[in-house]
Amino acid sequence: MQQRKPNNFILQLSILSFQEGHHAPLLDFQHFLAEAAHYIMALNFQQEFELLYIDLHPKPEGKAGIAGLKFIRDAKKTMHPKIYDHLALIDISSVCAATIHQYGKEIISIEKSNFPSDATMMITKDCGEDYVLFSKHLLPVSRYFLLRPMHTQWNTILQAFDFFLMDGVWDAVIFIAAFLAENKNMNSVSHTHLLEGLNKKDFYPMFCAAMENFLAQRYPLTKKGLQLLI
Repeated sequence: MQQRKPNNFILQLSILSFQEGHHAPLLDFQHFLAEAAHYIMALNFQQEFELLYIDLHPKPEGKAGIAGLKFIRDAKKTMHPKIYDHLALIDISSVCAATIHQYGKEIISIEKSNFPSDATMMITKDCGEDYVLFSKHLLPVSRYFLLRPMHTQWNTILQAFDFFLMDGVWDAVIFIAAFLAENKNMNSVSHTHLLEGLNKKDFYPMFCAAMENFLAQRYPLTKKGLQLLI
């Protein structure tokens, strides 16, 4: 088997350029999948955010996708590094979901061991805005722990992939995405409605266990825990 060659510089260019095509924006399953992934990741952080609903209206100004997940946080609370980390994890979820949907859990669980040296399998189409926000939200985390932003980003991307590959999590994403697609003519779907649907599924206990494990692995944030080990 031919050995892979590191291409970190090319990697950064490939992520920042994205895989955008010049075509008229159309709603397809990936748009619902992206918002489902945002929602599923956000469920980890309900102690910090109040989840409201997923807006199913198309994005304005001819942009691809739907308006998406809406949530709020008490403005009086401090924006400490953990909160920025939460936001970044929500942002990057669309990339994780698109990649897993394209290639399948089994392949990505193997191939992600090659990230970041070779991340050509990562799907970034229609995820440009999310990646920009992801990078922006992680900057305060990198500064706080005196880490290189690229290292913090890849550490976070890899842990986000780990979460979506846990038992029960991808089932939850697919369920929510399918529900959104089936009800795309509605104006919005509330967090309460979505959570009630999840509660009734056989995979829900596994999903809850995955969230508990993910939070235990990720927090509290430490400099050592955020370093990129490759």
